[in-house]
Amino acid sequence: MPARAGGPARPIQIPANAREVVFRCRDESLPMSPDLVGSMVASADGVDPVTDDPPSLAHAMRLRYRLDGRDEGWQDEPAAARASLFFLTENKDMTAAESRRMTGESSGWHGSVEASRFAPHACRTVAPAAATSMTFSFLTDGDEVVGCLGIDDIAVRIDRDGEDPITLPFMPLQVDLTNLRPESRLQGWWRPGSQPSMSRLGILSVPEPHAILVIDDDDPTRFGNWGMIAPNAVPVRPGDRVTLTWTAAHSFGVGGRVTARYTGLRPGSYTFRAGRFLSGGQPAGHEISLPVIVVPPYYDRWEIWAAGSAALMGLGVYAGRAVAARRLRRRLQSLERAHSLEQERSRIARDLHDDVGAGLTQIAMQVEKIRTSIDGVAEPATVGLADAVWRNAADLVRSVDTIVWAVNPEHDTLDRFVAYLVQSTEEFLEAAGLSMRFDVPQSLPATPLDGTVRHRLLLAVREALHNAVKHSACDRVTLSVQIAGDTLVIQVHDDGRGFDTSRPPAGAGHDGLVNMHRRMAEIGGSCSIDSLPGQGTTVRLVRRVAADPAAKDHRHG
Repeated sequence: MPARAGGPARPIQIPANAREVVFRCRDESLPMSPDLVGSMVASADGVDPVTDDPPSLAHAMRLRYRLDGRDEGWQDEPAAARASLFFLTENKDMTAAESRRMTGESSGWHGSVEASRFAPHACRTVAPAAATSMTFSFLTDGDEVVGCLGIDDIAVRIDRDGEDPITLPFMPLQVDLTNLRPESRLQGWWRPGSQPSMSRLGILSVPEPHAILVIDDDDPTRFGNWGMIAPNAVPVRPGDRVTLTWTAAHSFGVGGRVTARYTGLRPGSYTFRAGRFLSGGQPAGHEISLPVIVVPPYYDRWEIWAAGSAALMGLGVYAGRAVAARRLRRRLQSLERAHSLEQERSRIARDLHDDVGAGLTQIAMQVEKIRTSIDGVAEPATVGLADAVWRNAADLVRSVDTIVWAVNPEHDTLDRFVAYLVQSTEEFLEAAGLSMRFDVPQSLPATPLDGTVRHRLLLAVREALHNAVKHSACDRVTLSVQIAGDTLVIQVHDDGRGFDTSRPPAGAGHDGLVNMHRRMAEIGGSCSIDSLPGQGTTVRLVRRVAADPAAKDHRHG
């Protein structure tokens, strides 16, 4: 890429199946060293100069890049500064070190150290066996790094088993702010970097004016460094837990050259831009650009799609008509099967009612006459047997009535179900001699309700009623029906003796509870039981049904 734009560059075309696109830029305005000349000769022979050792560059500006259409802002190659902890032996020899990096640009960076927001950092480690003291330093990390770093609020904390923590603050710096210059000497600190002038003193105005440490690294071949001198090293013992804390604002990039890599570029037009920036990331006023077009594959081009669309349109019309005709035939077949099934259910219901129901009713009436005629004449055992036969016949009549109701498709609606549920509950509780209350909407929607669902709900409610009559010793039973949106809620409450739900009753009572849960699970519903000794029992049955906003919620007792 040329250092100066001589006019609009010709777009570079890249196939969409390229796995990676790499842009490499070099600042050619720099003085060329012999190494750089050699790398250019190698490049002319077909050797990639970027793979050679980087040439020695002096006073290079920071290079940043962006790909318009992909990047939201200017980008940098990864570059960083680091904070390092050094542990020294009794002879002041280094025995161990620990570092933490500060990479890229901090979130509160605003172009300069003094204008930026500082963020907290920490470096934690354990003093090694031979350590007697520790010191620390801050420096730009590695070759080619260009950027700025500000350091404030430095402190060292030492945690030692069996003793209170020790915290040693190294800020504020002991300097005269009225006569402060960037190169002023600072007691206890030194500038051991390869270019000491990069390390300077600065002033922050908040929360009140105070001095800070600053590194302005504008040379990719050298580095700046602020370090604490060894005579002021902090005494430590082996095993001490040492934590160095500080706050920092920073912005780092690469000087002299830049390599940008992109993967997964979608077809379209882009513009790659590279420019010179000052060490703090401020534009230096020179920028170059290169148009890039990612060419879509053949199957993603408009002319291919236009031709294919014309061919597919006719096929689509034909296929659409065929699919519509097939769906219509299936719909008609489904309606015919449903109609046939409803007719068959109606026939079964009529046969059960007219034949089985009528026959059982006649048997019950005949047995009733026999029982009345032999009362006081026949043996008591005979009278009891006749009475048992009568009761069984009456029970069978009620069972057949329930089966006829469940099979008949005319009752496949919510309003018919609730009406039958109230009627059968009233008859059952009246025969048991119990007081009853109904809490039911006065007007219910004719929402479709499958026969299987109706039957399972009815059996679950009857199981709850049987349990209340046989086991609760109650005086009153309340049946409640609620429609909450698209959910049907049925509750059976008795004022009986209740029980501990954590220890359900054994025997027939426990079997009834299991049956209710099973029947509700078979239709995708749920059953819950609330009870406490002496406070009655509430059985709650819940299942979703189609919502009907027209339902009115007038209740009656």
